[in-house]
Formats: sequence, C-alpha cells, structure tokens
Amino acid sequence: MQFWGPTVTAAGARRHPTSKLDPRTKLGLLICAGVLALVLEQPASLGVLSLACGLPLLLLPMSWSWRVRALAATAAVIWATTLSQALFFADLPRTELFRLGPLSIWSEGISYGLVQSLRFVAVTMGGIALAASTPLDRMLAALVRLRVPYTLAFLAVTGLRFVPEVGQEVLTVRRARARRGRPAHKRPPWKWLALEVSMLRPVVARSVRRARSMAESLDVRGFDAAAPRAVRHPLSMSRWEVALVVCCALITLAALGARLLYLAYLADLVYVPSLRHLYGFVRVWL
Repeated sequence: MQFWGPTVTAAGARRHPTSKLDPRTKLGLLICAGVLALVLEQPASLGVLSLACGLPLLLLPMSWSWRVRALAATAAVIWATTLSQALFFADLPRTELFRLGPLSIWSEGISYGLVQSLRFVAVTMGGIALAASTPLDRMLAALVRLRVPYTLAFLAVTGLRFVPEVGQEVLTVRRARARRGRPAHKRPPWKWLALEVSMLRPVVARSVRRARSMAESLDVRGFDAAAPRAVRHPLSMSRWEVALVVCCALITLAALGARLLYLAYLADLVYVPSLRHLYGFVRVWL
C-alpha cells in the first residue's frame, strides 16, 4: 500500500526508525503531544513541540520534492493563520504594530495566530507520522488492547486504510486535468474554484462505490464485531518503551499541573508565595 502516491510505500514505512516501536507507545506519545499542544501557549515551546512531532515525519523515505511540498504546506498554514489573526484580532487590550492603509496589524493577533497554527501543525504532523509508520493490523491490535471498542477501532483503521488511495486518486485526477489544456491558475478566481470542486466529483463518487463494496463484502462474509478474535502476532512493549511513555506522561502531567496552578493564580483562587518562580516560568516558557 502507498502513502501519498509514489512517495512512501509500506515497505519503506517498515524501514522507518519508529517502525519497531509498539503502536501503543506511539499512541501514548501522540496523546502526550496533543495534551502539550493544549497546555503550551508560548510560540517558542510550541515550536519545539512541532519540531519534535515533525522529525519522525521528515525521516520517512519520501522524495525531496514531497519534503519541499510538506514544508511549503506547513509554512502556508502558519502564515495564513498568523496573518488572519493579525488582521482580525478583536480582543482587548491590543497593540497596533503597524498600519497598511485602512488595515491594522495587531501584535497580539500575530502571537495568537502563531500559537494556534503551531498547535495544529504539531498534532497534524504527529498523527501523519503515526499513520505512515505503523501497519494497519498493528494499529488495530493496539486500539483493541487499549480497550477501544472493536467497532470503533475497526472504523478508524478502515478510514486510515483508504486515505492513501483517496490521495492517489486526487493526484491522478489533477494530472489528467493538467494534460487537457489551459492551466487552472490562468483562469479567473471563480472559474478556478469551480474547477477545483469539479475535480473532487470523481474522487467522491469512487469513494462512495468503494464504501458500498466494502459494506457488501462485510455483510456477505458475516462480519460480527462482537465475535472473539485471536491476534496472530501479540503486541509486546519493551521496558525502555514503558519508561519512555511514563517519562513523557510525567512531563505532560507536570506541565498541565503547572498551567492549572498558574490559571488559579491569575483567577485569584489560589496563590502560594513559594511558587513565584513557577509562575514566572509558566508565564515566560509555557
């Protein structure tokens, strides 16, 4: 199976440095990253988190052209979110950084947009790295071992199973359209938008047919989510994986506890004089 067209194959994903990790370890690390993305509010700390989540993704065996596209998409998300918040930030107080004609660029809006975009980037890159480096059968076994209902686990893994195929179909439709004539970027904006929507129609139609075929196949084979199942290759977490997850969980809980104490201090609910240094650390770094 392929991820993102011809860039990352399943065999290449199995050679990824994190492919030997237990899927439960990866899920635990992703959960910690998600909690930290909510707890952290400083661009510097969120930038470090984004780099940590993006490093496994950059180590995937993909072509340099797709690496450049991924970096360009990340930069576009950060730029668009930051610019929109800088223009339309409405909370008070706010400081005008500079003016572009009738438009004002607000300093607080830049910080807020940067924080929100880095949160999105960190969690998204971590999720993509998890999906691209973990075989789907191992992912299903991990979710079941984590007491996720089998029906929900099966639906989640099935959705991941078809994401690469949908991505490949989108690329195929776009290549076919590019060979038919006038480039889309030379059309008026409204024509370009209508063209983009029209190119999604064959992808959606094929996805509906694929879902119907799979539903009929499951029904014919008598699929029962409640039936007992045996795992051919049971999962096993090594000691260092357990230690890694525990350390990351403790760091996440410590950051969460520090944030809650700081919020209680700001709300005049609880103030402990001996925690002044902690309050300062949270304000500057978290």
